[in-house]
Amino acid sequence: MPDYDVIVVGAGPAGACTAIHAARQGLHVLLLDQKKFPREKPCGDALSSLAIAEFNVLGLLPRLLEIPHTPVQKIAYHSADGSSVTVPILKIDKDTPEAGIICRRILLDALLMEAAAEEEVEIVDWCQVTEIQTKNGQACGVKGERGGGREVSWTAKVIVGADGSDSVVAKQMKMPRYSEYRALAVRGYYRQVLGIRGNIEIHFPEEVLPGYVWFHPTETSQTNVGLALPMDVVKQGNIKPKQALLRALESPELKERFAFAEQMGEIETGVLPVGNPMREIHGDGFLLVGDAAGLVNPCSSDGTTNAIISARIAGQVLAKACAGDVWDEAALREYPYNLWQEIGPSLEMGGRLMGLRTPKAIGSLIRSASRRPHNAGWISGVLLGSALPSEDLDDFLAYINFFAK
Repeated sequence: MPDYDVIVVGAGPAGACTAIHAARQGLHVLLLDQKKFPREKPCGDALSSLAIAEFNVLGLLPRLLEIPHTPVQKIAYHSADGSSVTVPILKIDKDTPEAGIICRRILLDALLMEAAAEEEVEIVDWCQVTEIQTKNGQACGVKGERGGGREVSWTAKVIVGADGSDSVVAKQMKMPRYSEYRALAVRGYYRQVLGIRGNIEIHFPEEVLPGYVWFHPTETSQTNVGLALPMDVVKQGNIKPKQALLRALESPELKERFAFAEQMGEIETGVLPVGNPMREIHGDGFLLVGDAAGLVNPCSSDGTTNAIISARIAGQVLAKACAGDVWDEAALREYPYNLWQEIGPSLEMGGRLMGLRTPKAIGSLIRSASRRPHNAGWISGVLLGSALPSEDLDDFLAYINFFAK
């Protein structure tokens, strides 16, 4: 008999939420992470309205609201030509008190680990998985090293890769790399950024398009400041990400905001595996969630929302597979099907909307939102890639493209 029903490799939001969902279905779960918790993690720290709704589904929203965080109700968009508009964040779940939240990952991940432990998930941190064991080509266990070099191994019916963009599980199970579907994010924390009013800010300096700069106010009076860029732009321009962020903060529209700002700690860089519904994310005895599955929205660079959604769907499929005592590729096929049905349209639209990231188009969109407040929420979805496909959207995009050339 295997040691566990499920071994989850990686204890970020995708892994911890998968473990919680699976344990609540009665499965015996082991959760592993290479880092010693609590630990920092490069991230924008923002939780979308949809992510908050998923926390409500988990029953963890009250606890999320108890830990230090900054509630946000609006997003302010700024273009390089000086146009700006502030838009309310639309609530996905009207029963949730906040439309958006800024919560540092060190606090968020600690909350999820604590919740997993309460569901009797066994947790082993500071454990580097080095090998996925297989039998007749089917994943059946893991080998690794704990802190100090002690070798460990466990077996399970299903292995879940939640170990990020450089996933050991994906590599060992010979999943395609999809290197063309990647972006790069850089973030630092700053004190005394002028003009911070408790809103999320999205800036589109011309020199970073089709990327963008974000300002996320944290509860510590520091601002999480970051830059997201498509990887092909980084490579073609031979861009050094940290220098690109610092140059963006020297742009005319941002320079005065940082006249008295103080950088706190190091500027961190991370790879964002961009979502693509053609990805292979499961196989015999294993599946991938979160960044290991490459679920980051190409337009907004938000990976946390889809990570938590993938965890919910994975938990449902894992329970069904283990109940049927069959966990091969066919038994787990429902996972990618259900996942792409739920998030595929937004990922595809996010890719399309990246084509609007030109100076004229951005300025036109922001001015349109400013002149037509009743359309502002919809245009916000276009700017951040959360708008869903429709004939009206196609007509609107054609209109913007025509006048923005």
